[in-house]
Amino acid sequence: MLSDFSKREVAKTYGVLIPEVGVANRATFVVDKEGKIVHIEEGSGAIDPSGAELACSRLAHKSQ
Repeated sequence: MLSDFSKREVAKTYGVLIPEVGVANRATFVVDKEGKIVHIEEGSGAIDPSGAELACSRLAHKSQ
């Protein structure tokens, strides 16, 4: 979990910032142990944590 409210640097780096209005799209990024993004959920789907949970579960089973 990350709130990027004050400077919005992370949102800009991850490409979800909407600079015209100064907000970010809702997004969930699942990052593996090596720092690689393995799943992105954007928009209204990012509000529901089950998408990230499913991606994490798949990643855990894949690496076994």
